[in-house]
Amino acid sequence: MKFARSRRHWTAAAAALALLLAAPVALQAKIDLVTLPARDETQVTIYKSEDLTLVRETRSLTFDEGKNEIQFSWANTLIDPTSLQIRLVKPSPDFRILDAHYPANTANTIVWTIEAAREGQAQVEITCFASGLTWQADYKAIANADETYLRLEPNFTIFNRSGESFENARTRLVVGEINLTEAVADLARRGIIPVEKAAETRRQLGRAVMERSDMVMFDAMSMAPAAAGAFLAEAKEIVKAAVSEYYLYSIAGTEDLEDGWGKQLPDPRIDEIPIDVSYEFDPAKYGDRVVKFYKFKNNSEHKLGEQPMPEGVFYVASDDGKGGTRFQSRTQHKYVPIGEDYELNLGSDGLVLVELRTMRAERRDLDFDSAGDVRGWIDLADREIEIRNSTTRTIPIKVRQYFQGDWSFDKANTTYKRVDQSTIEWEIDVPPLDKTTLSFTLLTRQGSRASR
Repeated sequence: MKFARSRRHWTAAAAALALLLAAPVALQAKIDLVTLPARDETQVTIYKSEDLTLVRETRSLTFDEGKNEIQFSWANTLIDPTSLQIRLVKPSPDFRILDAHYPANTANTIVWTIEAAREGQAQVEITCFASGLTWQADYKAIANADETYLRLEPNFTIFNRSGESFENARTRLVVGEINLTEAVADLARRGIIPVEKAAETRRQLGRAVMERSDMVMFDAMSMAPAAAGAFLAEAKEIVKAAVSEYYLYSIAGTEDLEDGWGKQLPDPRIDEIPIDVSYEFDPAKYGDRVVKFYKFKNNSEHKLGEQPMPEGVFYVASDDGKGGTRFQSRTQHKYVPIGEDYELNLGSDGLVLVELRTMRAERRDLDFDSAGDVRGWIDLADREIEIRNSTTRTIPIKVRQYFQGDWSFDKANTTYKRVDQSTIEWEIDVPPLDKTTLSFTLLTRQGSRASR
């Protein structure tokens, strides 16, 4: 970036905003960095699904009386030149932005002219959109020996391939369900925007999301000549639905984000989150395995709930009671809005087993047609589900079974719930180092014996 005044010149790389500005190829410029005022503040907002980053930086500049020029070059970068803007942080009658122009025979350069009524200092903010930065989240989750509390350690890794390094940058991440691709496709199908403008519209809406500006978001729809009246109102509703679940997640503190590097930014850990341990046996989901879960909510009762949690990988372990930890699982978890449940799938637990048995089977109540052939009957089966708990504490377990045809239960020894036409569910507690047996008789009506 080059800053120039009427009697004095500062030159430097398109540093500031070359931020992500830069593509994987950094801007090369022969400059004296010492003459460039240091950045007062830098903020990057990264929206990874659209490969789009909003960069905001402020610098304190000293102006001479009269016209002063600030030059910015984006050569060899991924900056979107149409997004470049400059403004005075604190509007003053003594300083006025006059215009922006592009010097002849100078490629990839913009010059802003600022008029000063007096010599003095003012802070400016320059913003732009660029590509080349992305992020991912992962979490360490460590339970205590009794598995009653969890320690959660969030980490966010920022990958900077923008060609520019950022010192002391505040970082925000766009997280949540933002379905701009689907929304824009819907707008095109309805004829609200031209199909050939779909990519441009998605880009504009992506910018609006990061700026958190509903006005900008809706004004973006006006780019389509067909979007008028009722069509525009419909477009706004579609866009609202697409971004209703998004959130700007701010990472605590500031960090240096060096070009070409990935850097892990730890968020403050949360200790003693109350958790519930439960088990599920569901052949449709997990086959013949019993799956263990840690469950808690993203709310204040669980020392969370101030903001949604980005999707990411959970590395789950527990205290082994001997001064070490025991690895439990690596599981991918979706974005969790405020107030919603976490269910960390820890995989199969060999200490809890389920065995299915058929104790007796018979066919009865045969129905014959006039030719003496069987046309209907009832299948009867006495079945057992044995649950063995080899842990030293009582466990809650949910057991599901699925049946086809015209069926009913008889002589069940434990309360159950009929979830739908084909599903039965039990929720029970099994004592430590013990077993529980669910028994029932299954009646299945076949042929002419089936209900009509």
